[in-house]
Amino acid sequence: MDGRNSGDALPRERWNDIPADMLGLVLRVIPCAADRARVRSICRSWRATAAIQRPPPPLPVLVFSRFSFASLSRLSPAMAFTKPRRFFFHKDVTIRWVGSFDEWLVGTKPSRECKDADSHCFLLNLMSRKKIQLPRPCALHFFDYFCKTLPIVNTSGWVDIIIHDREYSMCFRKVVLSASPASDSMCIVAAISSRTLALWHPGMRSWCVCRSFGIDGSADIAFYQGRIYMAMVSTYFPHILSILFFQLEEVNGRVMVSYVEQCVTETLPPVEGCVVNEFYIVEWRGKLLLIVMYAEHVWLDTEKIGIYALDFSTNPHSLTEINNLDGDCLFISLRSSKSFPACQYDGAKGDFVYFVSGYWQHATGVHHSFDVLVYNVRDATTTRLSVSAPEDNSGPFTNNLLWLFPPR
Repeated sequence: MDGRNSGDALPRERWNDIPADMLGLVLRVIPCAADRARVRSICRSWRATAAIQRPPPPLPVLVFSRFSFASLSRLSPAMAFTKPRRFFFHKDVTIRWVGSFDEWLVGTKPSRECKDADSHCFLLNLMSRKKIQLPRPCALHFFDYFCKTLPIVNTSGWVDIIIHDREYSMCFRKVVLSASPASDSMCIVAAISSRTLALWHPGMRSWCVCRSFGIDGSADIAFYQGRIYMAMVSTYFPHILSILFFQLEEVNGRVMVSYVEQCVTETLPPVEGCVVNEFYIVEWRGKLLLIVMYAEHVWLDTEKIGIYALDFSTNPHSLTEINNLDGDCLFISLRSSKSFPACQYDGAKGDFVYFVSGYWQHATGVHHSFDVLVYNVRDATTTRLSVSAPEDNSGPFTNNLLWLFPPR
């Protein structure tokens, strides 16, 4: 029609001319975080277009030590991971991952001077590589010391709240964030150490240290409705669950604790011949969940898993066992846990909980692997899936394992 033969080749469209809505449709059917990153890396136009699209969040990412990760590429009971690879090279192999929020990781480095303490703590953005240095977990202070003591309501215990403590040495076991460090809202960092809860937000030169004999060494913490909730199961009374909440306030540019209450003291349902092996708390659809794993002995195979919702309508608060997640999934690790809307992906099955633990690892020669424990909430059955680990991760390599949840 324009004078050219019909067989003549048509001009090829440039990559950056692909319509934004078409690229959005492509992103919606790519669940793997690594594959989405490759799409954004094609050109500036695709990167800008991807930033304004609103596809479902990518599937979670497993982060190993030595800056390696593996992305989930398929979500169902027969889950699949991409081949582990590094997100960048770094010479320091002593870094431990102790928390995550969106695409941010929380890392620590062990101290050479203080035994069982960390010398550094930092936030690292996996995508942009931006790094935010936090105050040292092991430090001395000579000025502006401040201390107050608060009772733990409903108990005979108390908590010492200290700013610019003269000396502290902490080894962070888990770190949680109230918001993304890149967001407009104030990001509060909460870290759990032995008998200690440490708090920080931008502008503070040291940690606010909260010490109490009522804080158990195996406690788990989570932000929920502006408070910090802490779940504990006593070593001496292994079936007694205690949950504390810490009310926060800002005083002179510092985040502090203003009120502490033990809101739950309840006997967990007994499982014959078993003890509480592990427990976690995680937010799900506006509710706070407690996940309890029972085994015959500590770190042996799990015999039963219970999932309980914290009921705030009673006083004191109580626990209600649930047997479905409304199509969602939970991803649980010692360092980070979160719910995930599996129903947003066609063919993905929900109502599963995926556990990773450093105690389910295997080593044969130079080949390392670990098990992901998959729990079906509806029929209370479990299966184990073996996942290969990077070759340069040696035991106990999975002590660093945590889930990362990129938002795009």
